[in-house]
Amino acid sequence: MIAKKNSPEHTAFLDKLTAFEGFFTDSHAHLHMSPLVEEADAVMERAAQHKIKRIVTIGIDIEDSKNAVGFAGRYDNVYASVGVHPHDTVGFPENGMESLRELLKAPKVLALGEIGLDFFYDHSPRETQEKCFASFLGLANETGTPVIIHNRDSTARLIEIMKAELPAREKNGIIHCFSGDTDLMRFALDNGFYISYAGVVTFPKSDELRRSLAFVPKERLLIETDAPYLAPSPYRGRTNEPAYTVYTAETIAAETGMTLEETAELLENNFQSLFGDRL
Repeated sequence: MIAKKNSPEHTAFLDKLTAFEGFFTDSHAHLHMSPLVEEADAVMERAAQHKIKRIVTIGIDIEDSKNAVGFAGRYDNVYASVGVHPHDTVGFPENGMESLRELLKAPKVLALGEIGLDFFYDHSPRETQEKCFASFLGLANETGTPVIIHNRDSTARLIEIMKAELPAREKNGIIHCFSGDTDLMRFALDNGFYISYAGVVTFPKSDELRRSLAFVPKERLLIETDAPYLAPSPYRGRTNEPAYTVYTAETIAAETGMTLEETAELLENNFQSLFGDRL
């Protein structure tokens, strides 16, 4: 785990990366949002330099999802997911479900999300979040689309709604920015979900989250940045971007006893397993 920028360990890692022949996918970013979108070409160039081959940019409401689809159209290696974040369900329009259904038909859209529940901030009333979440899961089931799930302080209710609205499928989707919640992990692994780790796993005090890697089958692992949020060590506190995916990969490699090359191959196989027929 690389704790500090420009430390000997950091410099050695960047030198190693120069000769690295593998690549990674950032499975969850918000490239089409500020401040990343204002310098998109530079962000994409830095991603390429850090061996990030593919990025999924994630929508959080109807208009934002349209922006995600538009942004994905600008770059060959960017894909999109469309959805409504639980924070934004309070403003979900009456024709929103039809808009989402149409957006799912757009080129390069891989999933429905991010969707879910957030009982930490409660920016939208819980009843509204739950009603919308159930409807979104119904749409995913109807269209056969994988989902990208957001969960914060809502595990019991989240699982209850998913059990009711979304049957177990081989490729149900992704638990995004996994926090180490064991109840959610059990449900996810029993119901066709992949577990995605973000930069939080690199933080010095995230020992418990790193330990959770031992309980996730390797074939269900994915990684992400959630950029521009949650920059990993050694860039914690700065604007996150897809280039920093490699620091999460490096931590996962160290924790699981794999080389960086083995980690890259594993994660690519997992991404292809989930989304290969949609790429």
